[in-house]
Amino acid sequence: MRRRRSTPWLDALLSSVQSITQGFLSPLPYIGIDLGTYQTRIWVPGKGITLREHTMIVKQARGGTHEFTAIGNEAYQMLGKTPPEMQVYSPLERGRVSDFDGLVYFLDRCTQRALSTNQGNYKQFNALISVPIGLTEVEEMALLEVGKKVGGRQVHLVEAPVALGFGLRMPVLENVGSAIVDMGGGTTEISLLSLGGIVLSKVLPIGGHDANEAIQNYLRIRYGLLVGEKTAEEVKHTLGSITTPQDFVIEVNGRSIENGMPKTIKVRNHLFYESLYPLFGQIIDALRDMVEETPPELVGDITKKGIVLTGMGSKFIDLDKYIQHELGVHVASSEEPADRLVKGLGWLIEHPDIMRRIAIRWP
Repeated sequence: MRRRRSTPWLDALLSSVQSITQGFLSPLPYIGIDLGTYQTRIWVPGKGITLREHTMIVKQARGGTHEFTAIGNEAYQMLGKTPPEMQVYSPLERGRVSDFDGLVYFLDRCTQRALSTNQGNYKQFNALISVPIGLTEVEEMALLEVGKKVGGRQVHLVEAPVALGFGLRMPVLENVGSAIVDMGGGTTEISLLSLGGIVLSKVLPIGGHDANEAIQNYLRIRYGLLVGEKTAEEVKHTLGSITTPQDFVIEVNGRSIENGMPKTIKVRNHLFYESLYPLFGQIIDALRDMVEETPPELVGDITKKGIVLTGMGSKFIDLDKYIQHELGVHVASSEEPADRLVKGLGWLIEHPDIMRRIAIRWP
């Protein structure tokens, strides 16, 4: 039998065809993407959460053009330290796309990092992305397009409170009400879930970033001290308890408004709450409104089961106890509050029948 003579170009062609064929025939991994204004997390089957990065990018002006040079935690470390031609910012604003190209660059790098830990480096995948409540159809389509541009063959969207309910192991599909307060970096979403959907919801344009800003404004107005967002974030996480009397000193370094020179002040911890009470008041007022609007059949569920407080913004002080004291309804903080949403996406991916029922965008 005559054997085919091997030629390098023919072998290369056959190898490429085989690689492409295997790529189409082999199943693509399904990943869950919690795309937050402040932080992004990605869940990969068999691996769990493989990526946690700040949702930030660095854009640099060069020769009349702009290019992105860093993302995530690396970009966050540059916050407040860059020269004028470099800008550090989030490509999302209150959960909505504010810089399409920047978000594509950011998410492309993130998915590459997340999937490189899972049996090679996939260039394509299927994705389930969480989205905040109240997006318009155009805003939803923008997120779908971002997902496809970074390699998503099939990209589906699910409302964040619903995915969060599964991540908190709540009876989302049952005929009972489950109340959740998700305090994120850019928004606070208050939701009442029942029978696999959202019965009531309220979105407040406040979050952890606004708490940082309130502390910055307080130091500037009262003490004439300018501090960056990272310093305000560090102060926020050292405040202690808001309900149990505590009295200790927090040392803050910044720049004096008066003369522009370095300045260090010492402030009693409880004084910072003056700047945060207005934010907490908005959350409490919104919760009162939600309870008043809740159908009578579900009010008993809130009374019996209480409210769950979660999200990145809930991690500082004992905010759950403060809200419980003001409302007279039991409020509990979730464990690992920052990871519950992406874990909910992972649970849905592992239960595809339920995912198809829950997803708001299933192209």
